[in-house]
Amino acid sequence: MRLIGAGLTALVAVLALVLLHQVHQQASRSQALERRLQDLENRRDLERAQALEAQLRALAQRLQGLEASAGQVRELELQQDELRRQLQRQLQRPSSQPSEFLPFNDPYGAPDSGPLGKSGVKPVVKPPAKSIPKSKGASRPDDGRMP
Repeated sequence: MRLIGAGLTALVAVLALVLLHQVHQQASRSQALERRLQDLENRRDLERAQALEAQLRALAQRLQGLEASAGQVRELELQQDELRRQLQRQLQRPSSQPSEFLPFNDPYGAPDSGPLGKSGVKPVVKPPAKSIPKSKGASRPDDGRMP
């Protein structure tokens, strides 16, 4: 009986050792899987972070472009205000020429538009010739006869 008891004790001890070895292997596999999972998550997080950085850079570039455009708009507004002031000064100043003979500058660049011709001077228009009513026996001064 003692021999069977010793054999059973040895068998339980071996089974305990095998069981401890299996638990240790399972723990090792579990840790390896956790490391791989963590690496995959870190890689995904890194890819997301890189994508967000790229979007942030693109957004910063667009913002710089908008700021540059805003600066140009401010400059154009200042130029427009200055041109308005100049125009008001010219309109308030009495001119020596009648306004109908002032050169016309088309803001859209069409050289033939407006009341003035290409040269910027109003073309001379001859008034229509007055017609003299024809009467019997009356002569016209341009027909060469004397009255």
